[in-house]
Amino acid sequence: MPRSAKKKKAEDFKKVKLKLGKKKAPPSNATDTSFTAKSIVLAGQSISADKSAQLTNSRNHTLRELLTQLRHYSAPIRRDAVSGLGDFITLHPEALQADLGPIVEASVRLVVDSDPGVRKQLRRLYGEMLPMIPSNELAPFMPLAVVFTCSAMTHILDDIRADAVQFLDLLADTVPESVAQLAPRVLPSFFSLLDTSTTTSDGKRTEANARTALLTQSSRLAIMRSCYKFLSVITRPLAPSTDPLWFMSSASASPIAPAQQLFYPDCPAPFAAMNLFDEAAVAGGDNSGDVAIRDQSAAALDRLFPFLQATWTESATIFAAGHISTESLELCVRVMQILQVLWRAAYATAIPPNDRLAGFLRQCTVFFPLGRDFEGDAAAETALLTLNIQLCELTALVTQGSDDADLSRTLRRVVRFVLHTLGLRTTRSGRSQQAPKRSLPHEQFVELLPVIWRLAQCCGRQDASQLLQAVMLYANSCPLSSPAKTLCIRFLARIIELQWSRMPQHNALDLADSQLTELVAEWVLGLPRLLWHLRDRNLNASLAAAETLRLVCQRTRLLDAQAIDTLQAGLATLFCVDVPGKGAVHGPFRLYPPELQRTVLETVACTPGHSARLIQAVKASSAAVAPAYAQITNEICGK
Repeated sequence: MPRSAKKKKAEDFKKVKLKLGKKKAPPSNATDTSFTAKSIVLAGQSISADKSAQLTNSRNHTLRELLTQLRHYSAPIRRDAVSGLGDFITLHPEALQADLGPIVEASVRLVVDSDPGVRKQLRRLYGEMLPMIPSNELAPFMPLAVVFTCSAMTHILDDIRADAVQFLDLLADTVPESVAQLAPRVLPSFFSLLDTSTTTSDGKRTEANARTALLTQSSRLAIMRSCYKFLSVITRPLAPSTDPLWFMSSASASPIAPAQQLFYPDCPAPFAAMNLFDEAAVAGGDNSGDVAIRDQSAAALDRLFPFLQATWTESATIFAAGHISTESLELCVRVMQILQVLWRAAYATAIPPNDRLAGFLRQCTVFFPLGRDFEGDAAAETALLTLNIQLCELTALVTQGSDDADLSRTLRRVVRFVLHTLGLRTTRSGRSQQAPKRSLPHEQFVELLPVIWRLAQCCGRQDASQLLQAVMLYANSCPLSSPAKTLCIRFLARIIELQWSRMPQHNALDLADSQLTELVAEWVLGLPRLLWHLRDRNLNASLAAAETLRLVCQRTRLLDAQAIDTLQAGLATLFCVDVPGKGAVHGPFRLYPPELQRTVLETVACTPGHSARLIQAVKASSAAVAPAYAQITNEICGK
């Protein structure tokens, strides 16, 4: 049998062997007397603190505390701090004057915040705060705001870029002048958002398709809206004035050359154009600021054109398919809006025929007029009309001074479209008449007038005469209360003034054609009837008609002796007329304000050989004449 293993005997007290260099272990029954202490720190409750001597918001937070919380690591606390800052400004708006710098410097950094709630609250805060601050006080802080905005526009995250574009729109709406001065910093950010070109190894830029930008239609539309708004802001000094006839004024910031040559400047020194004291160079040319804006616009057009052309190519397929998509149509509208604001700023009078815009025009006119058979949504019809008018303007600019056969055919198509839009129909016998057509929206008609002016200066004499006839026929068909009635009268009066001021030899202004002269004279003789129908319902149109009659009688030889007699018979009805069976019936002259009464009386005074009927009518209404113009009445009546 194997030997059994010996069992070890358990020792009750084990002897610990000590080793050299080792610390002696404590006994097993030793008491540990070491201890640790921890403290609980409670933040001060500002809601209960006494801050009666300081300005606080509704939650008893001071401005210093709120600005400190804007840098907190927690997103909810930063969001609450921005909200509390808005509450503080609402309760104490006077704090913006003393602490505007710290508020802007601490809050504008949140444009690049990673939390979308913080950025949304920041836009709400600036939307309420910026209108309360004068623009001159905000100007020193705009460079800092634009720096952070541009940083956010080029951020790696899509949502931060989208919010930055909205924040830039807010700044452009509130302080446009200050933001426009920082265009060299902002435009590269837009280029990075919309740039579809790539740079090769040798430094050349190649164009790519719009899809390579990895932008959805909604995000692309948002960026293009913001880009158009910003470009409109920076080109505002070159933009047309508020006068709808800006293109026929010599004082316009973006004049069309022929009108510039035919008028004396509308300024306090009207003889400056004669260069009597060497001031013509100062009065006429662009200043350095305008030149810089034009160069900037040309550079922006060069950078954005590949993207805009690619977007148009992708979206314009709706015109061939016949089905108008809302988003694709809006993309086309935004493309044309951006191009229009850039070509108006970069090219004052004409676009070179070899410019890339000429090639773009050929691409667009494949489907011209856009949406010709579309009937449906009123908003879509208005957008299509606006697009076609913009293409007409581009055609007039490209064909100015060009003898290209293709462009000439395109020009004839554009002229036919404008005539059709105004409702002019030419019969087989060559006679023009008004076709039944509804009135244009006023905004579109305002955009169409400069197009008519430009087209008349680059098309043939027959087409120019038809354009002028179309405007006259449209003026007669406009509703009496329509603002287009006033605009048509002023437009035609301006053309008559151009004709008889310096006798220009120009297609649109040449009234040497007997048929056209007869038509213009017939339209002028119809103005007294128009004044009778207008009465006091549209005083602006009445004043424009009276001023046109005064112009014709004072400065032109448009009417012969027989036409003058007809005109005087019509003017007599404005004062008083004898109706068989009713007696004397007073015309609308008694209802006119003093300024309009003076214009009508001056018109009558300028007509040669006052008829007895006209004198009798003026005498019958002499009691209604304002006392300041009684002398004119006496001269007419021969007193």
